[in-house]
Amino acid sequence: MTDNVTACKVAKPDIATRLRRETRDAHCRIEAVMSDLLFATPLDLQAYQHMLTLHRWYYELVEARFGQFHSTTAMMQERSKLSWLDSDINYLKQDSGQCVVDCGSFASAELDLPENEAQAWGFLYVFEGATLGGGHILDRLRHQPYFKGRSGLRFFHSYGPKTPAMWREFQLSLQQFAAANPGCEKQIINGANLSFSNMYALMKGVQVD
Repeated sequence: MTDNVTACKVAKPDIATRLRRETRDAHCRIEAVMSDLLFATPLDLQAYQHMLTLHRWYYELVEARFGQFHSTTAMMQERSKLSWLDSDINYLKQDSGQCVVDCGSFASAELDLPENEAQAWGFLYVFEGATLGGGHILDRLRHQPYFKGRSGLRFFHSYGPKTPAMWREFQLSLQQFAAANPGCEKQIINGANLSFSNMYALMKGVQVD
């Protein structure tokens, strides 16, 4: 009995628990910036377009890096966000008649991309975790006059009703990757924090009127 109790006390937290705990500060920081951008009254449409364009540019860079690793390539077969962002950007461009802000000035920015497969899983954790908050953002924004139904809000609709199941499936795959690659947890967590830092730097650069 004593041995079992001792074992429970020293058992390592799983990777999902460590990620939540060890990325909490970075998560709160980007969440605050996004709230300032998205929940302003009235919504700054140009800032919203700029935010989507920066997301599109950044996600394309990272998704291309996911394609360099077998396990994340398999995960991305049904998890790419690029078409969602394209849908929103094109809708807003047509609806407002405004040109979407170019990302050229950010193309040379020093962003940290995943250097190995474990880091890629950390980046993927951030991308997939963002879908969980999408429903809350969707509820806040869908009453804005710029949007019709989900038009302009496809990115935040994410997987729709399938979102909880997609998240559980991702967590299981993450646990399996960590179990199959002992000692990779630090790199996964590092990857997640790098992605949060990248997003924070980009969102702080959004042009707000």
